[in-house]
Amino acid sequence: MFSDDKGQFSAEFILISLVALIIMGGFISLIGSTMDKSQTGDNGGARILGEKIAETINTAYINGDGYSIILNMTTLNTALSSTATPFNFQATISNTSGSGVVTVQTLGTSSKVNLIPKKFNGTTTLTNTGIYKVTNVNGTIQIS
Repeated sequence: MFSDDKGQFSAEFILISLVALIIMGGFISLIGSTMDKSQTGDNGGARILGEKIAETINTAYINGDGYSIILNMTTLNTALSSTATPFNFQATISNTSGSGVVTVQTLGTSSKVNLIPKKFNGTTTLTNTGIYKVTNVNGTIQIS
C-alpha cells in the first residue's frame, strides 16, 4: 500500500479499519454473551440449592416434634459442580419480616427461597462441604 495521487491508500486504510472494527465488535459481543450465560447458570444453581435446603427444613417442620433429617451439602454441591468449575456458595437462613428465608449467594448472584417455619436455633450459615442435622424441637428448627 503506497500512497498515490488518487487517494488509493486512504480508501484501503478506511476499508481495513472498518473490517478490523467489525471483527473486534464480534469478539466483544461473544464475550458478553458467554458471561451472561455463566451468570444465569450460577443464579439457576443458587435457586436449585435454595429449593433443596428449603425442602429439607420444611420437611422437618411439617413432620412434627422430634423429626430430624440429614442435610449433606457436599452431595448437593457435587450435582452442580464439574471438575473444572466447582460450585461455591454460602447459604444463610434468616427470619426477615416474620417469615423464614434461605438466601444462597454465589459469585455475585443470590437467590431467596421462603420457608414455612419461622423459628430457628443453631447454625444459620451453611457451607459447601458441611453436613447438618435439621431437627424439629417443638416447632423450632434446630440446625446443628
